[in-house]
Amino acid sequence: MNRKKRWSAVIIAVGLLCSGTWLPAESGYAASTKSTKPQKSASHSIVLQYDGKTSELQGLLIEGRSWVPVAFLRDMLKLPLNYNSISNTYSVGEGRQQLDLIQHKGGITSYVNGFYLGEPEAKNINGRIYIPFQWVKNYLGYEGKWNSTAKLLKIEKVPENKVTLVTSGYDKDSEAVSIHLKYPQLKGNESKEAESAINEKIREDINVFRKNIEAKLKERESQEEGSMPYEFTASYIVTYNQDGVLSLLTDQYEYLGGAHGMSLRKGYTFSLKDGKLLTLDTLFGANKEYRKKLNSELNAQLNSLPGYFGGFKSLGDQPDFYLQPDTLKVFFQIYEYTPYAAGFPEFSIAFDELLPKGSNPFDALK
Repeated sequence: MNRKKRWSAVIIAVGLLCSGTWLPAESGYAASTKSTKPQKSASHSIVLQYDGKTSELQGLLIEGRSWVPVAFLRDMLKLPLNYNSISNTYSVGEGRQQLDLIQHKGGITSYVNGFYLGEPEAKNINGRIYIPFQWVKNYLGYEGKWNSTAKLLKIEKVPENKVTLVTSGYDKDSEAVSIHLKYPQLKGNESKEAESAINEKIREDINVFRKNIEAKLKERESQEEGSMPYEFTASYIVTYNQDGVLSLLTDQYEYLGGAHGMSLRKGYTFSLKDGKLLTLDTLFGANKEYRKKLNSELNAQLNSLPGYFGGFKSLGDQPDFYLQPDTLKVFFQIYEYTPYAAGFPEFSIAFDELLPKGSNPFDALK
């Protein structure tokens, strides 16, 4: 386990002891503190259908949340499933939509494309691994229609934008430093000008990070021998790829010694039509009062967080956000309003809570 994961596990444990609730530790890496033993949860079986066909495998409804067995992803969705006995890891899917489920003493730690998924965690129930259907919806490209009367979840493939995202990167390992940078590049977009603008913006930000790394390594040369190795990582996850819009998150992490490293998270929401970064005003400006509603909601949720520093009044001109299906996610940086153990506090609000009835955030882009 590298230093980032190890220290994140410590931070999570401290957060649990202090607050009784899990809060994301750091940008994407942490270890669970829960039991690895198969769980017995109060649940109800639900019927799973994909493309009109009923699966022999059943899902579970636990505290209002739908869960699906990993075997369903293999057998019905036909996603590749592999097992690594050395790391005790199940990998489902491929490329940027690969879900990794790492089993260990603490429970099951889950990632998509290197991003830690946090709560709710995957569950081992009676020897079978289940994941929240929300992960399948948000990261793997599917949608579900719930029939509460029949306890039936109908799952369908989402028609995503006809573009390809490929991972570019840079890796270096030595006694002094470990560098592993991954970032996305767009291909196949109808507008090549928009494609170039999007790729340039992402490369621009990763290049700023690389220059920062070079500066930190140059400073390190003057330090005493035996200093702890430095670590730098960058990763990303695609959160929305529909309606001519691409939304994603990137994390940049550095460890320079001491108790823990630091991370910076960025949200990007692009129009594939012209390559421009979309703002909240563009997406939700049809409701002149949307910021009042959003600020009120954020203020209430921040005040409910353990350790909240106070000080939030309203979102600035360039707030941190990204999109998921039907949902706006606003987040804040480490230490911005909460302690380190809280990581990047983020808050969800449905599109229809911010917009007039019958409208959607993408009307202005048509």
